[in-house]
Amino acid sequence: MATTPISSVTAGNTLASQQTAATKSLGSGNQDLNRFLTLLTAQLKYQDPMNPTDATQFVAQLAQFSQVEQQTKSNTLLQKLADASAGNQLTQVAGLIGKQVTAAASSLAVPASGAAAPVSVTVNDVTLSSPRLLVKDAAGTVLRSIPVSSGTSTVTFDGNDAKGQRLPADVYALSLVGTDSKGQAQTAGSISTAGRVAEVRSQASGGYQLVLEDGRSVDASGLTSLMD
Repeated sequence: MATTPISSVTAGNTLASQQTAATKSLGSGNQDLNRFLTLLTAQLKYQDPMNPTDATQFVAQLAQFSQVEQQTKSNTLLQKLADASAGNQLTQVAGLIGKQVTAAASSLAVPASGAAAPVSVTVNDVTLSSPRLLVKDAAGTVLRSIPVSSGTSTVTFDGNDAKGQRLPADVYALSLVGTDSKGQAQTAGSISTAGRVAEVRSQASGGYQLVLEDGRSVDASGLTSLMD
């Protein structure tokens, strides 16, 4: 009977020393760690001296918590590295400001007056007939169908709809299509646009938008050429 309390006190002293060392090494600012150590101290204080908890269980708990703590620190470090990498990418993309770029285009901006900036269309599917550039509104309604030739050509949209009426100043969707043997419209090739970069904007979904001097925006990932 006499040996049990002595064993309990010895284990308690040992674990109390481990608690102090753990607190110093992991820092007092970590609230989760403080809560864990408070619970551990309560377990030590109120355990039955006649039937003490195995000290190895406490050591195992400390080891497990230490592993979680190290993983948390690793995740924090990885996040800092990711943030730094994103900052470096923005710096690199910002180097495009003032450059003349060509990029894939899926829309064009119609100004309040005058024609829209020209776009380059490349029809590469020779199996399709009647290749044409479609100008659509936000709802997908075709406002204008402009016939184009096979190969690569430049199209300057005059800003008028199919009835010759002036479209409101806005950004309109583009698509290049042709008609297959079943009479269905199919993608006929690619559309690109060129301009000088005036601004770089990061997107919430990731990546960067390049704002051209005339107000148009293109996706930085869609660049096909770059010139000074």
